[in-house]
Amino acid sequence: GALRWQGEIVGRVIAGDTVLTPGIIVLCEDTLDVADREKVEARLVLWLRAHIDSVLKPLRDLEIGEGLEGLARGIAFRLIEALGILERSEIAEDVRQLDQTMRAGLRRLGVRFGAYHIFVPALLKPAPSRLIAQLWALKHGEPDMPGLSELPQLSASGRTSITVDPEISKALYKVVGFRVCGPRAVRIDILERLADLIRPLLAWKPLDADVSPPEGAVAEGGAFTVTVAMTSLLGCAGEDFSAVLKSLGYRP
Repeated sequence: GALRWQGEIVGRVIAGDTVLTPGIIVLCEDTLDVADREKVEARLVLWLRAHIDSVLKPLRDLEIGEGLEGLARGIAFRLIEALGILERSEIAEDVRQLDQTMRAGLRRLGVRFGAYHIFVPALLKPAPSRLIAQLWALKHGEPDMPGLSELPQLSASGRTSITVDPEISKALYKVVGFRVCGPRAVRIDILERLADLIRPLLAWKPLDADVSPPEGAVAEGGAFTVTVAMTSLLGCAGEDFSAVLKSLGYRP
């Protein structure tokens, strides 16, 4: 939470009324007169607001909500509160009531409707993910809470799933863009890609006795077998992969 000017710490970011509106403490010598101190504070506040607006632009766009009305605007507000990630089950009824125009308006602002989440993929990138984690920790945790520096780095490194550390808050995993699935935490965009692999296998039905099912489908339909593509996507296999599927509601 430190703000530096020419290498020296001149202020610290502190919790504000909301995660996205933090406050600032100016760190300066007592010899600085009141007028100059106020100028310094105003400059830091302006810079911080511009920085947040730039890095987290998708959330600001949802806040403005251009073209959104009614239920779509309500979902946009919920996404802002949840920092860009909502479990679909939490708002399933609202999502069912969205018409195509409302869905298109939200998609135009970067929202994706997944099987398990309603989320903004752009916010999973390293810079916004790291900033969201820092601001969330200021408001709801501690600036040096376990996992705050490690999780964004693991996400930025391209890891699609990681072993869950019991010392790290499950809420922090979600803020950074992971979903805890048993012993593994999986990036939510990867879970949606996994759903995209499984969905057609469940829907596959044999139309001709001579046609072999695609890899992962079963002849009776309505089920699937685990494929290398699935385990490679998550970077885990065996019991860990099985536990992920069970956490998503699949039964062996």
